[in-house]
Amino acid sequence: MSLMNFFKIISIIIFITACGEKYNSKDREALPNREGDKKDSIILGKSDTINPVSKSINKYYPFELLEVEGKYEIIAQIEGQDLFPKYYSFFQKHQYEGNGYCWEGHIAQILEKIDKELLKHIYFDSEGGGFFATADTKSNQIKFVELLSPIFSDLNKLELWIKKADRSKIDD
Repeated sequence: MSLMNFFKIISIIIFITACGEKYNSKDREALPNREGDKKDSIILGKSDTINPVSKSINKYYPFELLEVEGKYEIIAQIEGQDLFPKYYSFFQKHQYEGNGYCWEGHIAQILEKIDKELLKHIYFDSEGGGFFATADTKSNQIKFVELLSPIFSDLNKLELWIKKADRSKIDD
């Protein structure tokens, strides 16, 4: 297992544990993607209870930052309880799947326009359920989220970028 995958697994475990969520088979529902195929997804029902740990304000929303053993990780838990309801329908409205690869494609295109040099310092390793990237330095990690958080946290701003994106560069 690569170190990057290990960090992804740990971050997902921490996220789920911190939220106190309990999933079982009744919580799973097949949702159609834009091609009409059904994909297994977790849906929280009314009976689900969440016991959140005290939340601090994340000024880099929807991104989270991790620094582990000299690696400067940038994560967005796309299928998490905070992001999924907001971003799933938003990307569906624009005929995108909205998975980690979709986020990566849009982010790369945005960075090509606003800071092409920074793109050389970011390694992408996204997956279906999450956006994952590593910056080569702490300053590039911070620069990344300072540029992209204002766009991704405001759906009106994000929509402007999505409307002018090159679909051929989006792998979702």
